[in-house]
Amino acid sequence: MKSLSRLSLLLSVVAFIAFGAGNALGASKFPEKPVTVIVHAGAGGGSDIFARTMAAAFEKGKILPQPLVVENKPGGSGGIAFAYVAGKKKDPYYMVTAVTSFLTTPLMGLTPVSLKDFTPIANLAFDEYMLMVNPNSKHKSVKDIIDFAKANPKKITVGGTQLGSSDSICAYLIEKAAGVQLNYVVFNGGGEVNAALLGGHIDMAVANPGEALELYKAGKVRILGVFAEKRLAGAPDVPTMKEQGINATYVQNRGLCAPLDIPADARKVLEEAMLKYSKTAEFKKYCKDNMLSEAYMDGAAFGKFLEEWNVKYAAILKDMNLLKKK
Repeated sequence: MKSLSRLSLLLSVVAFIAFGAGNALGASKFPEKPVTVIVHAGAGGGSDIFARTMAAAFEKGKILPQPLVVENKPGGSGGIAFAYVAGKKKDPYYMVTAVTSFLTTPLMGLTPVSLKDFTPIANLAFDEYMLMVNPNSKHKSVKDIIDFAKANPKKITVGGTQLGSSDSICAYLIEKAAGVQLNYVVFNGGGEVNAALLGGHIDMAVANPGEALELYKAGKVRILGVFAEKRLAGAPDVPTMKEQGINATYVQNRGLCAPLDIPADARKVLEEAMLKYSKTAEFKKYCKDNMLSEAYMDGAAFGKFLEEWNVKYAAILKDMNLLKKK
């Protein structure tokens, strides 16, 4: 009887290993449910388009066995979304869009979380910003603006969405490079900035290429320069700021981060999925249509990029008197 009992116990162990453990391993295969991508801004904006284009391509190409679900959580200069995803520590089923505000918002003390609360997954593209004026503006070149600004401090108005945002940083870079003072005017959104520019209520504005070029093609704005190292392929006639004597270059990254301490295997799956997406026709069309530069980085490289820019933004924001008080 004892031998029979031992045999039964042995068979039970073998059965558990063969079936129970196997099922447990199978159950841990990531992802088993949809992965939520939290967009830190409202619907229709650049980050929203970025996320929804990606989600559609993932679904079409079955890049993951489960879909990406996009959810907008705007507010607090992105702080609401960042805090929400940071609160999902160890959960690989959440990611958040990471652009300039992902670093500047924490630095300015507008959210209790920071870079250390996240797991970088991948960067996919860069936005190179453009300086634009009303087509009827008396300023025909960057030199015209600088000359006027030098003679009339704070008289040149530049519209933007918030202090510390990409557009305000571009304005700051012009001020620093040219030794001038501009008058930065804050609006509630990019649409209001464009309306103010088209209505002649501000002198100039800074926008990403996709937005600027659409207005340019419609004859509603004149583009004076691009904050890039070289001219953009889609706008070869627009000179860089450097070409015009202003040493001001700037790009905004477009990437994704997950909460801190997600499982290593899940991180690998997400990284590989993003790499696969970066090679799709849908992604390449998205970049071309929105005048973005392809710039894939895996989690490690993106993490290093974010750390380097966190230091750079801290210096910039300090100079702008926007750095978080400690």
